[in-house]
Amino acid sequence: MMDIQNITALSNKLEALGFDHLGYLLLKKISFRLQSFCLLSKANHLNSDLNFQLFIQKNLVTDNYELLYYDATLQVSSDTNEQFINGIDIGEVKIAMAKIDWKNAFDLTTGRNLPVNEKSEWKNEEEIELVVEKLEALEKSENGKSIATALKLEFWAGLPYQDLFGNIAPVKNKYEISQRFYCATGQPCISVNEAYRFLQNRLLEKQILLRKKQPENSEVADDAVDSLPSSSSGLLRKKRISGKRVTKKQHQ
Repeated sequence: MMDIQNITALSNKLEALGFDHLGYLLLKKISFRLQSFCLLSKANHLNSDLNFQLFIQKNLVTDNYELLYYDATLQVSSDTNEQFINGIDIGEVKIAMAKIDWKNAFDLTTGRNLPVNEKSEWKNEEEIELVVEKLEALEKSENGKSIATALKLEFWAGLPYQDLFGNIAPVKNKYEISQRFYCATGQPCISVNEAYRFLQNRLLEKQILLRKKQPENSEVADDAVDSLPSSSSGLLRKKRISGKRVTKKQHQ
């Protein structure tokens, strides 16, 4: 029999950390008598998306369910409303996906008669097909694949899309950072707001390092040209050296 006191206490703990509205999902998962399971949650802070995956496990000693850790992923929304990739308008795809009831779309258990002569009844399915077609077109390039994956994760998170598409691995880029936060028994756990500040700082650090590497890469390219063993590279070095000498004489 389910321990309502344990479920209530765990639900309150999740809510105190900043994970709202997970109590009922927690109850539903526990009703299947699972030894461990994950809960998904989303949040938005200052134009940045936070995706969480909480790992819950049953303590074999106390028989209580506990939050062991959660994975947090911060992804800054890139301004792609007017960006075209492979001829696809990203903004239009995002708007089209927002209009679709994906929960109903992925419900493949409810059946009814097919209204063959009523095309208006197919409108939702036609819109879904059009969106999937555009996502497939995006995936023909690496940059487009990254955006298509991000859109799927944004609109399909928490839904049973795996039956059709399998697990979708997040595409990591310079606008994304992840971290696992552990919740040891008897120890305070990092809250959602604290996780956001931590990830935001790491993301800024990552972007600064990437910007610093750009001039370094150009210097490496110059050094690579200087080190070429061809006769043309030797002439290039002589010209650079002579140019430096001329400059030095002018200063004298």
